[in-house]
Amino acid sequence: FIEPPPFDLALAYPDSSPTLPLIFVLSSGADPVKVLREYARDVGMADKLESISLGQGQGPKAEKMIKEGKEQGKWVLLMNCHLFQSWM
Repeated sequence: FIEPPPFDLALAYPDSSPTLPLIFVLSSGADPVKVLREYARDVGMADKLESISLGQGQGPKAEKMIKEGKEQGKWVLLMNCHLFQSWM
């Protein structure tokens, strides 16, 4: 592709599950956060979407968010995973 095809979160979401998350591998400058927040709002999950930018010291916070997400049916967005490869 000269330009990547547009991503349709509504089409991809049904292929995910609690044990099969969506993972975005992004090119420089790409940011799916707005689309994800809009989709969460559209499906009634806006108040259950939490996000964290990974980096030094964020591992325990991210682990807590993931645990609570599993227990309470929340969505967790982990951003900047490349900054904390040892934790991933």
